[in-house]
Amino acid sequence: MTDTPRGRQLLPGQTSRVHVYDVAARTSRLVFASDTVLVEAPNVLDADTLVLNGNGDLWLLHLPEPGTVLDETALVPVPMDGVDEINNDHVLEPSGDAVVVSARNGELYRVPLPAGGATEQLTDAAAELPVKRKFYLHGIAPDGSSLASIVGELSEDGVWTTDVALVDPATGAPTFVTRDAFPADGCSFAGDTLVFNSEVFTPGTAQLVALAPGATDPVRITADDRVNWFPHVSPDGAHLLYLSYEPGVQGHPADHRVELRLLPGVLVRGARMAVVPETLVSLEGGQGTVNVPPWAPDSTWFAYCDYPTTR
Repeated sequence: MTDTPRGRQLLPGQTSRVHVYDVAARTSRLVFASDTVLVEAPNVLDADTLVLNGNGDLWLLHLPEPGTVLDETALVPVPMDGVDEINNDHVLEPSGDAVVVSARNGELYRVPLPAGGATEQLTDAAAELPVKRKFYLHGIAPDGSSLASIVGELSEDGVWTTDVALVDPATGAPTFVTRDAFPADGCSFAGDTLVFNSEVFTPGTAQLVALAPGATDPVRITADDRVNWFPHVSPDGAHLLYLSYEPGVQGHPADHRVELRLLPGVLVRGARMAVVPETLVSLEGGQGTVNVPPWAPDSTWFAYCDYPTTR
C-alpha cells in the first residue's frame, strides 16, 4: 500500500522551473530547477524572496545571484499548523506579514510570514448549506478589506459552478460579484477594480474582463480566439500580465504550450484603444505558471514557473 502523493507531481522526464522576468530589459532569468519537486504559483514577498507551493506545502525561495540556479534543497518550509494540504491559490497580504492560502478542504487560512506557525481559518466552507462549497483565493484588496475569491459550488443535483465573490476576512462571508452560468476564475484586484477571466462574452472561451466598483456588468478586455486566463495588473498599474492558451483549450490545464502576454494596464481602468498583446514568453506550462499575483512590489519584474519535458 502506498501513500497518496500530496499536490501535483512531475511527469517522467519533466522539470519544474522558476524564472524571474525583467520587464524593462525583456529578459528572463532561470533561478530554480528540480526534477523531484513540482513547485507552482510564485508570489513575490520582497526583492529577494518568493513564496511557492509544492507537494501540498508552502515554501520560501531566496533568490540566488545571477548565474546561479537553485534546486529543491534551497526550498525553506513554512509551517502551517492545522492546515493539512494547500493548492496553488495563495496570495500575500498587503503588509507582507502573512499569506492567505487555499486548502484542499475548501477553506481559506491566514499563515504568518516568514516563520509560519499558528494559522487562522477565515472561511467556513463546511457550513450546512444546500450546496457543497469551496473557496479559491486569487487576490486581496490593497487595504486588506476583502479577499477576491472564486467560490466553487456543487449543487444537490451535481452541477458545479464557479463565481467571483468578495470574502470578508473578518467573518468569512462571501458577497457574490457574479452569479450566472458562465464560468469565472482568476479574480484579482487592480486598485479597487476587479479583473478576472470569464466566459460571459464568449461561452466556452475564457476572456479577460474588468468590473469597476459599483458596476454590475463587466467590461471586456481581450477579444481574440485564444483562451486567456489569470490577469495580474502590476502594483503601479502600468502592466496587465496574463496567461494565454491556444484556441479551443478548456479550463486551465497543465502541460500545454502557453504564452505569457502583456497589455497596458489602463485597459483595466476603462481605456479603449486598439493594441496588440505582446508575447513575453512562450513556455510549457499553464496550471501553476502564474495562478496568483506574481509581480514584485516595485513592478519591475515578475516570477513564473514552467514545466519542460524531455522527449
